[in-house]
Amino acid sequence: MNKRIKNILRCYAAGIGIKETASTFHISRNTVRKYVRLFLSSGKSIEQLLSLPNGQLDELFGCTDTRHREPSSKRIELEALLPGYVSRLSRKGMSVRKLFKEYHTEYPDGYQLSSFKRIVSEYRFHIKVVGHVEHYAAEQMYIDFAGDRLEVVDEMTGETKKAEVFVAILPFSHYTYCEAVWSQRKEDLIKACENAIQYFEGVPAAIVPDNLKAAVTRSDRNEPVINDDFAAFAEYYGCVVYPARVRHPKDKALVENAVKLLYRSIYLDIEGMTFSSLEELNTAIHISLLDFNEKVMAGREMSRKEIFLHGEKDYLRPLPVKRYVMKERKLMTVGKNSYVSLFKHHYSVPKEYVGRRMTILYDADTVEIYCGMNLVATHDRCDIPYTYSWKKEHNLPGHYGPYDKDLEELFQRASEIDNIVLNYLQEVERVMQYPPKAFRSCRGIMTLEKKYGRDRLVAACACADQKLQYGYQALREVLELGEDVDFLPDEDGKVQSNVTSQIPLTHKNIRGREYYKKDKQ
Repeated sequence: MNKRIKNILRCYAAGIGIKETASTFHISRNTVRKYVRLFLSSGKSIEQLLSLPNGQLDELFGCTDTRHREPSSKRIELEALLPGYVSRLSRKGMSVRKLFKEYHTEYPDGYQLSSFKRIVSEYRFHIKVVGHVEHYAAEQMYIDFAGDRLEVVDEMTGETKKAEVFVAILPFSHYTYCEAVWSQRKEDLIKACENAIQYFEGVPAAIVPDNLKAAVTRSDRNEPVINDDFAAFAEYYGCVVYPARVRHPKDKALVENAVKLLYRSIYLDIEGMTFSSLEELNTAIHISLLDFNEKVMAGREMSRKEIFLHGEKDYLRPLPVKRYVMKERKLMTVGKNSYVSLFKHHYSVPKEYVGRRMTILYDADTVEIYCGMNLVATHDRCDIPYTYSWKKEHNLPGHYGPYDKDLEELFQRASEIDNIVLNYLQEVERVMQYPPKAFRSCRGIMTLEKKYGRDRLVAACACADQKLQYGYQALREVLELGEDVDFLPDEDGKVQSNVTSQIPLTHKNIRGREYYKKDKQ
């Protein structure tokens, strides 16, 4: 009797209700209420009552006439085994039923299953009291994966593929979200978490995952190390990742209980149905989930959805305008040519980063290259293998880029000097046909201005054009021989008009009249 009184007092101190206490110790609710009233009227604290001798405790709670009974031999045998049994229950896969089979094999005349479970439950409750956890609106979102997976059957091959079941719950309202994904990898976890946030139409202050690798890189009782991609996802939505403690299932007991409830609702609703795709499976899950959230909760007068709409939805943080785009991460070292490679395509970075370790963040559209926390370069995503994406501002050595663009810049500079130079460069491009070769020649022609001056360059272009000789070497020869002198402007700034008639047209393919005079002789 003393043991029962002490257990009831501990339950009351832990905030456990009368109904749950009575169910745990298999006594009537009125008995529990009686002991609670006597405790309140005694004016003593829980610690004071628990420290009283058994006689005073019996007298205080009106149990002096209770007949004392010595425990039976079966009870003594079982109580000796209880510490070992309870410690083994923490192991994965161990259950009370398995312990009973072991006990019954050794003690066939001992307690039966129902009594065994009750005694084990009383002992576990006696050695470890669980406190009440207060949940606040929009504070946390618990996430977990169900242990039992669902099946998707391929229509073509008949192959069966297993799908994981993701569960998320808001502990204040018990509002629940559920969907099937292919795996527990970070890509599927992030996508499922985002779908849950979209389903709740708001963002909680914290996401509470289990210590799975997709969310937690390294578990630690003080400060776990969060997976970089999962942390980036949480940061985008303005919340934090707050993992549950290792081997403390009570930290997220609500989501584990939600999984059990889904076994009895959604799993039963879709039992016997065949799904050919993940989309079909999720459609059936969401239909059943709607009924699950709209049913009145046991012991309450409202459904999960009603509690959520009236007491929690307005406290959730607003969703961002765009959904999160997950970026993949890759570490690369900048090569000597000042490029980094991603899927056999090469992207340029400034030459001062050659040999340094870079972090590449990429999605379907963009490639961002970081050195530490500094953004070094941004490129449009290109998956053409063995090609290069570069930017002119990176000033890569020995790289002139697309020659047609560079030729246009040379033409622009030539037009600022004189149209005669522009026309000459355009003819050089036409004659040489190959853009890289034409670019080199035109670039060399433009450098002659520094040595001979602008006027002589214009005159030399006019002279060489008259002779139909195009190219850097031809123009330099004209300048070195001084053949451009007749094309220079006079003191009034005018070019002689008879230049064309005075200078005969010469070309290596023109034979001239002297050639025919020799044949007649």
